[in-house]
Amino acid sequence: MTITDVALSSIAREASRSIDGFETGGILLGYDATDGIGIRHAGGPGPNATRGERTFMRDLDHARHLADSAWLEDHSQWIGEWHTHPTGTLFPSEVDLQSYMRHLRDPDLGFDRFVAIVAGFDSSARVLAATWLIQRDRIWAVVPERLPPAPARDSPYASDAAKRAASIPDEHKETP
Repeated sequence: MTITDVALSSIAREASRSIDGFETGGILLGYDATDGIGIRHAGGPGPNATRGERTFMRDLDHARHLADSAWLEDHSQWIGEWHTHPTGTLFPSEVDLQSYMRHLRDPDLGFDRFVAIVAGFDSSARVLAATWLIQRDRIWAVVPERLPPAPARDSPYASDAAKRAASIPDEHKETP
């Protein structure tokens, strides 16, 4: 699995907003092929998202716009999502896992596996993240290889991913 510096920067920038104690997140866009998975872009919550201490609902229209733009740019598709646990562990919660399983079981989505990144903070308030690969019968931690930055060009992701980012079907909700 690989991840671009642009995607990592987008996640870190938006995740740092969770220092306020409220969850945030977005979609992961890239490719899932037989020879590997590549995360090219990471979106944020979108302007109409709802954030709470253990609740996060993305702006679906914003996510769709981001997914459409990514497809036009480099044929990236929705391959997963990321979100923060401002006060919890970097392991997906039961609610997270149920959401991922719904995605995997939905025949219209066509997922065989789903990528999830959970971000949080260390004691110095630096953003930390763990990447998970989820299949119907298994979940495991992976360490993506960082890809060097691509040549500079106009891109809706590189310019201000925190504003442009979003998410796709199913909100992320946790209850205490």
